[in-house]
Amino acid sequence: MAVQLGENPWILIGLIFLELLFVIIPALISSKLEKKTFHDTIKDMGFQKNEDLFIKIISGLSLGILFFFFGNYLILFFRDFIIRNIFGSDFVELGQEGAISTEPIHPNLIQLLILIILNLIIIGPCEEAFFRGFLIKKLENKLKLAYSIIISSIIFTFYHVPPFLVPVTTIITFSGYYLAFGLILSLIFVYFEYSLIPCSIAHSCFNILILLI
Repeated sequence: MAVQLGENPWILIGLIFLELLFVIIPALISSKLEKKTFHDTIKDMGFQKNEDLFIKIISGLSLGILFFFFGNYLILFFRDFIIRNIFGSDFVELGQEGAISTEPIHPNLIQLLILIILNLIIIGPCEEAFFRGFLIKKLENKLKLAYSIIISSIIFTFYHVPPFLVPVTTIITFSGYYLAFGLILSLIFVYFEYSLIPCSIAHSCFNILILLI
């Protein structure tokens, strides 16, 4: 049976605040190792002034909406066309049963509004700051950009289907979908010259649409 973190929306809201650690912990460690201020390290992760702000916001919204409408086709392609044909229907069913769901169950209006706000100010920005703003930039110092993007996207995938918490069937069933999502967000990040705004807005917009529709 799927792990349902959204059974109690208040617990889900509380867990969202843990995503702040995606920014705080890497920034603290990096600032110590590189002998930089915490403030400068945060700026390096992408939290800084941006040019062409309006264009980046509109682009992020557009890409988030686009990915939402094409996301179902993406998951159908990986889960139903590839995995089901290779491993069979029973394998996919087991994978779905072992998934971790963060979709809130019967949230009231206040809870829904809080979840929307937290998606905008915490989930999108913090996940993108770590997986894109931190990992890609740090890895790019030692590896080619393409390898940095791939590694970052693989780590992003394992965050959403974490080994030791979900069965292998779940990891295999959903890895292609999350890897594609991670690659798309990484390409958005790089295309907009390492700005967090378009990818974090696209990420947040996608999550919010799942909440509402």
